[in-house]
Amino acid sequence: MTRQGTALGALGSLLDRSLAQIAEASADARTYDRRTINEVADAWDNNTFPLFDAATARISVGRERRARAALAWMAELGSERRRWMVEQAAAAGHPVERLLPPPVARPLRTRDYQGHVTPSVMPLTADAALELATDYDLAAAEVRSLLIERVGTRLTGSLVLVASRRYDGGAQAGDPPELHLLLEDVTDVRFDSDDRRGAVLRCRAEETVIGVGAGGRLRATSGTVYLDDPTWRLSTAGRAADQRTPPREKRPRRTPERRRPRPEAAALVAARLVHIVMLEIRVAGYATHYADRIPVRLLAGALVGAGTDILDAGALRGGRRERAFRDLVETWIENGGPALAPWFTDELRQVASSELLPDTTRGWIEEVTAQRAALPHLGTGQDLDPPLKAELRLAEYTAAHTRYKTPRDSSAVVLLAHPPTGESPSRNWRLRVLDVNDVSRFRLRSDAFGGPHQVRTDGETVSRESLILGQGSLDVRGSKPRP
Repeated sequence: MTRQGTALGALGSLLDRSLAQIAEASADARTYDRRTINEVADAWDNNTFPLFDAATARISVGRERRARAALAWMAELGSERRRWMVEQAAAAGHPVERLLPPPVARPLRTRDYQGHVTPSVMPLTADAALELATDYDLAAAEVRSLLIERVGTRLTGSLVLVASRRYDGGAQAGDPPELHLLLEDVTDVRFDSDDRRGAVLRCRAEETVIGVGAGGRLRATSGTVYLDDPTWRLSTAGRAADQRTPPREKRPRRTPERRRPRPEAAALVAARLVHIVMLEIRVAGYATHYADRIPVRLLAGALVGAGTDILDAGALRGGRRERAFRDLVETWIENGGPALAPWFTDELRQVASSELLPDTTRGWIEEVTAQRAALPHLGTGQDLDPPLKAELRLAEYTAAHTRYKTPRDSSAVVLLAHPPTGESPSRNWRLRVLDVNDVSRFRLRSDAFGGPHQVRTDGETVSRESLILGQGSLDVRGSKPRP
């Protein structure tokens, strides 16, 4: 059935393209792209059921109308989401731009419910650096966290500075402000947790350089900054912005998705599984601790082609539709192979226990799951010891601090890609997450990301250990990593 140029075809193709993107981003641990995995999977948190709603409408006109509404709802999240939709649909041969309502221009500054002007994300430019230095004591700022990550083949960075105000924030000032700096295309890193006080921002058109402490630095081609400062309106920059920002208008909230009856029977089971898979994948992309525990590539591969298959099944009627969605679910289980079959079994049983399903559908689930053992927690099996050789994918440091009256210990997370070990039949490189608590040292240089390095763990005491990559380009010391 041809759907080229239709809203329904575009919507189904977006799921197909999402699964292909996720599979590509997770195909090789050495080019693992956590950001893409997180952003793409996140698109289907609120859009999986609208897809099934459109696919299962009674007539073709209704399917197309619902698909247009679903595309508009998906695009409303912002310009980045809209750009992604247009690019991915075009890659599948669907010109989706003409199916979307015109984009809504967003103001540079907004006001909160009290009418106070609020900060926004702004590019790191010379003017922005001057503005920050005017309102915050950068010379006494401290690094609260640092994250350097290889996204695909590029290095990106995130730096959070805590700096006292140079202006009077009043009695309700609360915690010191946090300056969140995001860096793109990082070219140079030198950081030592023992030298993290003081920051200097030098921003030019061709590059951004952030000096940290006496000898640390971060160099990147560009970046942005966001201020987590509830009293920013009282700063020099905030007062100036207040004069330029119109009064807050009562704007309608984002138009809620029209509530329709949920899919029924096997179609509901299929919808729940797609939604659960995307949430599971998003966890691996969002929370670094789970990057090596959730088999993203296998999950995406199990559902390959699901967008097109869902539209085909939804176009059928009665018993043929029920049979088609059952076959589709069983195909996903078969695609997942022995590694995912127990997980699918457990999820199917949970769906059966939490949804109102016809007895025939419930009986089908019992048949599918009868010969399989449930597995409560999805995992790939973890080695207890760090690999001997690895490539660094991510290094994150968080200093001990108190925020909102909650104390937090220092910590570090290291994400490695390493070749297969032991008797593993797979020739694919794998991901490995190492957590370090109560960190006493965190030193990082950009050459740590330069290629495979030897990994050493030197035990200092029974409870203390150090993780060293190569010739000390990464040196982390603290409590022993958790398995």
